[in-house]
This record gives sequence, structure tokens and C-alpha cells, in this order.
Amino acid sequence: MKIELSKFVTLLIDHQEVIRAYIITQIPGSPDVRDVVQEVNIILWEKRGSFKEGTNFGAWACTIARYKVLEHRRKEARHAGLLFFNDELSELLGEKSQNHPPNFLEEQKQALEHCLSQLSEKNRQLLSARYSSSQGGLEKYSRETGRSHESLRVTLFRLRDTLRRCIRSYLSTKAGLS
Repeated sequence: MKIELSKFVTLLIDHQEVIRAYIITQIPGSPDVRDVVQEVNIILWEKRGSFKEGTNFGAWACTIARYKVLEHRRKEARHAGLLFFNDELSELLGEKSQNHPPNFLEEQKQALEHCLSQLSEKNRQLLSARYSSSQGGLEKYSRETGRSHESLRVTLFRLRDTLRRCIRSYLSTKAGLS
């Protein structure tokens, strides 16, 4: 049974973060993620007639994304001699990311925002210095605060652990309310 065009568009829009997350797990840190997402969207649109309504759109889309990522990796490896994850590890990471509902990433983002708001201003500034390219990085922050690079790394490790536990708690509490 063919899917209505409006339903297909809705599914495609609802799964953009799932597709993007899947691609990021396959080519982490690549500046080409956006391009690959767009290429996958084009293929999904072209193959929309083969999608069966009622089946798992995320799994279908990520399967198509997988082949596009493999093609991208082969092309990059030929041009730059790059080393990527082996296929078994890529498969495992991909399965993990495509099994989440479309709103999973939005819920994680909300949890992160909540947990960040629980931190002190000083700790938020440290995280910002570490993860924001406009801040100048830890070296600059170390000079500005007079703290050693190693002490900042230890504090960051603890902050990431605190955030990880807070996010898990937030998400499990939210799941319990649903």
C-alpha cells in the first residue's frame, strides 16, 4: 500500500534528527555530515514509493543512510587515505541510533538543558570554554582563570559524569510520567 504524500513528508521531517544522528555515529567529526544528510533525503524522496506504510520509517531511512555513508567513506578513503570504523562497529552504532523514536533526541536535548541549568555559572563557563569554538578553548580559559590545564580536565571529567547521571535521571523520571 502506497503512503500518502503528506504522511511521507511528515515522517521524513519527524525523522531528520534520527537520520542525522545515525550519520554522525558513522562519520563522527566529518564536515560532510550535512551533505550526506541531504543526499539521503534526496534518495528517500526518490524511493518514497517503496516505503510501506506501517513499517519502521526510521529503520528504513537509516538503512538507506547506511549505504550512502558507506559510499561516502569509500570516496573519502580513496581521496585522503582515511581510516574509518570497521563495518561491524559501524553496524552496531547504527542499530543503536535507529531504534530510538523520532523525539528521542529532542528529549535528550531538553534533559541536557535542564541539567546544565542546575550547574553553577563557573562550571557552565568551563563547559562553554571547552565546547565552544568561539571561546578560545581550554588553554585560554586556563590562562584567564589561573587554573592548570590538568585541573580543568579533571573538573570537566566530573562535570560530564554529573551531567550523564542527571540526564539519565531526568529521562527516566520523564518516562515514568508518560
